Amino acid sequence: MNLSPDGGVTPAARRTGSLDAMHAAYDTGMRYDGELRIPVIDWRHYLEEQLDMHHSHQSFATRSRLMSHHDQDKQVIWFTDARPAVTFDQTPEAFAVMDEWMTNIRLHPGRGIAGNKPERATDRCFTTTGTEIAAGDHVWDGILDANPPGACTQLFPLYSSSRRVAGGPFAGGIFKCGLQSVDAAIAGGVYGSWMPSAAERDRLLQIFPTGVCDWSQGDVGRP
Repeated sequence: MNLSPDGGVTPAARRTGSLDAMHAAYDTGMRYDGELRIPVIDWRHYLEEQLDMHHSHQSFATRSRLMSHHDQDKQVIWFTDARPAVTFDQTPEAFAVMDEWMTNIRLHPGRGIAGNKPERATDRCFTTTGTEIAAGDHVWDGILDANPPGACTQLFPLYSSSRRVAGGPFAGGIFKCGLQSVDAAIAGGVYGSWMPSAAERDRLLQIFPTGVCDWSQGDVGRP
């Protein structure tokens, strides 16, 4: 809106990302597709209700990518509550669990990463004082599957993002989307149950004269 010449009455011109920059990100390994060869504890404070860039859904965007390589069992997700403020650091426990996990791998390399998980190396969530609320394989159910919400999912709701609202995949990772017409997007149900009025359709056409994202094409910025 800040780039509009008249405060938003006329939409700002659309911009196009640099394919050279996208290709460089791929070629130098800056884009993560989901293959994992090490154990990971993805721990974060729950900051969804604060103005903070560390969006909690990124933990599950990573897991979604891992699932495409069947590597999701090598990652565990921990959330520690930070409402109303950050009061506890789960890092020492994470280091202790990781040390135990790595020791198991050294002692029993044939079991692999997932097969050497200690008891605490599982999905978990904690109170603001670091006390465990729930743990296990199903505490985050309902985020990346159609199961009823798990114990942690219920207590730590994830906010969305503009790309996901526009129909993009949970995993993210699309630098440049293929395009479809606004009419094709409406007819295809991209906007869910929302059906734009004639005026709203015209406004979409004004904002997106070259079309809107067709996420089914994947990343057209891939080399």
